[in-house]
Amino acid sequence: MTEFFYNVILFFIYSVMGYLIEIISVSITEKKLTLSRGYLIGPYLPIFGCGGLGGALFLSKYKNDIVNLFVLSVAYSCTLEYITSLVLEKIFKLRWWDYSKRKMNLNGRISLETGVAFGIFGIIIVCFIQPFLVYLLSFLTKKQIIVIGIILFIILLSDFIISTYTISKLKINTKKYTSKDSTAIVRKEVIAQLQKYSLFYRRLFYAFPNFLNYKNYIKVEDFIINKKKKKRLWNRKK
Repeated sequence: MTEFFYNVILFFIYSVMGYLIEIISVSITEKKLTLSRGYLIGPYLPIFGCGGLGGALFLSKYKNDIVNLFVLSVAYSCTLEYITSLVLEKIFKLRWWDYSKRKMNLNGRISLETGVAFGIFGIIIVCFIQPFLVYLLSFLTKKQIIVIGIILFIILLSDFIISTYTISKLKINTKKYTSKDSTAIVRKEVIAQLQKYSLFYRRLFYAFPNFLNYKNYIKVEDFIINKKKKKRLWNRKK
């Protein structure tokens, strides 16, 4: 039991670290501060939690073999990212990230660029971060580890349930749109759904302002701009 919650703590830490890395990377790329990443409400990305914790647990034995550690980190992270992308798309019928514009990508789900970056992070995690985290957690008693682990587990599980339920309400069935130029029709349906379920739409769609729904490309910024215009008109009427 203690070991499970010990890993929950590590998972949470790596998820938060991944979130910070992601927003820094995206902010630099887009040349503007971008704080919303991932579809969960909180500031953490579970895929990085799985990657960091999995790498720390399974690749630690290659700590003294940097070449193999790098290669295995790339293989592990790319496999994880590809499977995650595929599973999320099957569940939500949405493409959550797309590397199609990057060189040497595979179906837009993974790319050589991100794979190399993950390989470098794998070395950093196994050789430096994981030993440091283990050292810090050694100051906690078993009881403290269990209590903290339970709290973090509840936070993550609650967030996952709420966010998944919310985003599932926004799913648009594009199978009924068989014409080649059906983007406008789909966009209207998206807007209608957003108006019904507006509690987390800003959080979710600022994280994914341009998302792919099957083969239809939908810009949700149109809805955000439209909503702001309506608000200004309402204030004028007052």
